[in-house]
Amino acid sequence: MRCRRLYLTLVFCLLLISGCKKPMVQQQPVVVHLFRDLYSPYAHEIDHRILEFQSSDPRLPSGAPIVVQTYKDIEYKTALKGNFDRDVKVEVVILNDPADAVDSPVVAANMAHAVDICASVKACPANVPAFVLSSATGDQAAAGQVFLASLSQHK
Repeated sequence: MRCRRLYLTLVFCLLLISGCKKPMVQQQPVVVHLFRDLYSPYAHEIDHRILEFQSSDPRLPSGAPIVVQTYKDIEYKTALKGNFDRDVKVEVVILNDPADAVDSPVVAANMAHAVDICASVKACPANVPAFVLSSATGDQAAAGQVFLASLSQHK
């Protein structure tokens, strides 16, 4: 009888311990702010690429989820002709055409490390430059690079 009581106590303790789980820590998503022309000939395809990227549950090596958010506060041409670095706070830029960078010194300075995503937006043989701004830092810059890499690989 005593052995049975000990056995039942042991089973109860094991069930109690196995039921206790360490709560998972929810990591805050890293938001990548994207500047692009919402009315470009490629806008619909870029929307699809963003949805595909988001549905793949992208994450940084730290495990933090990545969320892409399109910047909508200023119209495309107005932003490029204005004071881009002061008026537009984004990490990633997708231009309609390389010539669009001419009016903005900040954008033009970043064209050296732009990648062509024409295949991803089904715009080839057009050149559709995309880049992470050199002013972007930390997790937002890393998440922007992950996003651009996914656009570059979509062929």
